Amino acid sequence: MSASWEYVQADALERARFVDHASILALPHELAAPPNRARSVLRLGLDGRRWYFKQFGRTSLQNRWRFRTTRPHAQDDAEREVLITMALRERGIETPRPVLRGHTQDGQSFYLCAEMPGRPLRLWLRDGPLAPAMLQLAAAFCGDLLAQGFHLPDLSAEHLFARQEIAFFHFGVIDLHNGRLAPPGAAPLWLCRRVLRHFQRSVQDLPIERYTALRFAARLLRTAGRGSETRSILRSLPPMDTAARYEVDGKAKEYKDRNPNRTERELDLLAKVWPGRPAEVVLDAPCGAGRLLPFLRAREHKVVQMDRAFAMLQQARELRGDVPTAQAHALALPLADGAVDGVVMFRFLHHLQPSAQKLAVAEACRTARRFVVASFFHPCSVHHAVRRARDLCARRAPTRYAVTLSRVERWFAQAGFELQSHVAELPFGKDLWIASFVRAQRQNAAAAAATVIPGPGASV
Repeated sequence: MSASWEYVQADALERARFVDHASILALPHELAAPPNRARSVLRLGLDGRRWYFKQFGRTSLQNRWRFRTTRPHAQDDAEREVLITMALRERGIETPRPVLRGHTQDGQSFYLCAEMPGRPLRLWLRDGPLAPAMLQLAAAFCGDLLAQGFHLPDLSAEHLFARQEIAFFHFGVIDLHNGRLAPPGAAPLWLCRRVLRHFQRSVQDLPIERYTALRFAARLLRTAGRGSETRSILRSLPPMDTAARYEVDGKAKEYKDRNPNRTERELDLLAKVWPGRPAEVVLDAPCGAGRLLPFLRAREHKVVQMDRAFAMLQQARELRGDVPTAQAHALALPLADGAVDGVVMFRFLHHLQPSAQKLAVAEACRTARRFVVASFFHPCSVHHAVRRARDLCARRAPTRYAVTLSRVERWFAQAGFELQSHVAELPFGKDLWIASFVRAQRQNAAAAAATVIPGPGASV
């Protein structure tokens, strides 16, 4: 099947086992990552050892041009990954050991590498108390890579591996086919921005403090030779923490008291699509200053409130009475699957980048037994066009992210929910839309039967 086959650093066992494309696919394997149109990744296991097998589709015209005009020159994605890997290993930087590469007659290519020891940085940050220290070490490592001329645009907390030996951490990198080699020196601005955006997205559901994230970014830029431009680069990036700004003195109270007329109009819209039933338990996350509480109580719901900003929870205290309340991230809710009847995410999704919006939807659907209601900003509107024009003229990163109803509907469908109804204040004029989703009938039988309400110990 293959027109080309090359062993790179294969041992005797690997040469005997991996004799052709078919022999690799005949081994026990499983998907190691969600496939996309560019590649698929399989995890192979044999005799207690593991390998990763990447199968790339036909190299795109853009990549073919890039592979011919930038170093190291390559014919396809697999060859590019091998060449970048070998260059890193020659400098003593850990990567997965390359076993073989090849390509088929129809233009597809493939690459096999051994499993690299260690764990992704993301798992270290999620499972341990070492986040601030590890992030500083990781920032220096990544910045040094960029300054050495290893331009790796896919660097993130998922592609950076770490292993611990006594009191030391060793870092390595994976997923290198988009990399390129350049002379040592200050990393390009576009590359710094892209790497920081990727790191931000890869940890957006983890409880990393804004100060810790800023220190990481500053050290990475300084080590990469861009320390003098730290402020301008960070201004061009999306906000690292949408909740942090409400911790500033007076900001949460200002938010609570603003636009009462707008709030009334929006609650009227919410009532048109509301699917809740009396006595059902509803999670308001994030709850902000508690503006939805009167609306929910008027419909005889039992309410649970959560918000990442402690200042917002303090503002909601006057209204909530004995409502169970907890400080929590909406992308990582501290509740069991199907813990509540419904979840409402109001005036929240538009603060998140699309990748985080999808995570928030999935988390709400995991927690809700019967329904989810969400508001979002639609891109086909005069309001959104004006806002984007202002951002472009000011050369600043957007702080509001719009998404179409069809895309939101796909996210909910992946979690087993169906669109019930939707409404807009002024379709294609203003950008606020509200939609309600209910769990598909085939999913209802599998939903949890018990309702879980946080007890007094969960109150903040």
